[in-house]
Amino acid sequence: MVFKESTLLRKWEKLNEYFNDLYTFKDLSLSEYLKQKNTKYVVERLLFLIAETILDFLEHILASKFAVVSESYEDIIKNAMKCEIITENLYKDLKGLGSFRNILAHEYLELNDEHVYQNMKKMIEISDKVLKELKDQIFMI
Repeated sequence: MVFKESTLLRKWEKLNEYFNDLYTFKDLSLSEYLKQKNTKYVVERLLFLIAETILDFLEHILASKFAVVSESYEDIIKNAMKCEIITENLYKDLKGLGSFRNILAHEYLELNDEHVYQNMKKMIEISDKVLKELKDQIFMI
C-alpha cells in the first residue's frame, strides 16, 4: 500500500465532522437517550463511523509505513501503539473499539443502549485527544 497524506487528511476531516456531530449530544441524559429511538439510531451510526474511520486511518499508516497487516480491528489499535503511531494513553482509551465496532456493525449481541450511551460519552470525552494525535501523524510521517 502506498502512503497518501491526502487520504489521511480526508479521513481526519471526516472524523472531525463525525465528532462534531456526536458532540451535539453531549448534554443528553441517559433517560432522554433511552426514550428517543431516532437519537439512538443517529448516535449508533456516528459511533460506527467514528470507529471505522479511526481504524481505517491507523490501518493505512500501519500498512503503508510499517508493512504491518493486522489480523483484527483490536490488533490495529495494538499495532498502532507498538509502532508508536498512537500513545499508550490513547491505546488505553481506544482498547475495545474494534469489538464495539463489530457489535454496532453486525449486532453480534443485542445492542445494550446503556453501553452505547457510555461509549458515546467516552468518545466525546476523548475526541480532542484522538483528533490531535491522528492529525500529528499526518504531518509527522
